[in-house]
Amino acid sequence: MDKPAVEVIAYYNLDGEITPLRIRMDNDKVYSVDKPGKPVKGASLKIGVQGVRYSCFIDGKKAYLYLNHENKWFIELA
Repeated sequence: MDKPAVEVIAYYNLDGEITPLRIRMDNDKVYSVDKPGKPVKGASLKIGVQGVRYSCFIDGKKAYLYLNHENKWFIELA
């Protein structure tokens, strides 16, 4: 399965916590990341990505954003 990588604009606080704010998909459209949850370590068997998972809503749809150990972001639409 293809790993859909995305560009992410995120907020980094002084404690090192990361909050994703917006993403840019491969179609160059920018979406707001709504209601990002607390990050948890997790893996996606669906797209084959492992790292920190953020549950959120993108364009009104449930999604998961993953930040892997190489600081690359991936998206899984639920």
